[in-house]
Amino acid sequence: MSLFGLNAVTATTAIFVALGACSAAPTPAPAQTDADWRDVPLAEGTWVYRQDDRGSVALYGEPDSDALFLVRCNADDRRIYFSFEGSLPSDSGTMAFQATHGEASYTAQNSPGAQSYIVAATDASDDYLDTIAFSRGRIAVTVTGQTLAAIPNWPEMTRVFEDCRG
Repeated sequence: MSLFGLNAVTATTAIFVALGACSAAPTPAPAQTDADWRDVPLAEGTWVYRQDDRGSVALYGEPDSDALFLVRCNADDRRIYFSFEGSLPSDSGTMAFQATHGEASYTAQNSPGAQSYIVAATDASDDYLDTIAFSRGRIAVTVTGQTLAAIPNWPEMTRVFEDCRG
């Protein structure tokens, strides 16, 4: 018997277990880029609805930070503007939406404002706005050069669509 009360086999086993515990953790598998948009976790945040002199706006994001996604009604031209936080790698790109009953894409460009947003627009009469409004619990927004964002389609966004159709 050894000094610590272990025989040679037990001591050898203990050494291998201890060495195994010191090895590096396994490398996680890379994120799947082809995951179904309905399985992507919702982006953190909540919706806020506001009205101002230009029309109405619904903002989605975490409190006390810049919005991740905005939906604005410009009352003057009856257009809906979608804004997604970030910037395009070139002058123009695409903002694509996925909803339960269909997909649509819009031409997008970088916002000229001080904050970095990518903007796309459509007429308030666009039928796809109803597809977004009636999607089951969420929509997915994919912008050129950005990560897909799953966003809940709460009533604040739909209210902006209706305000613009007024």
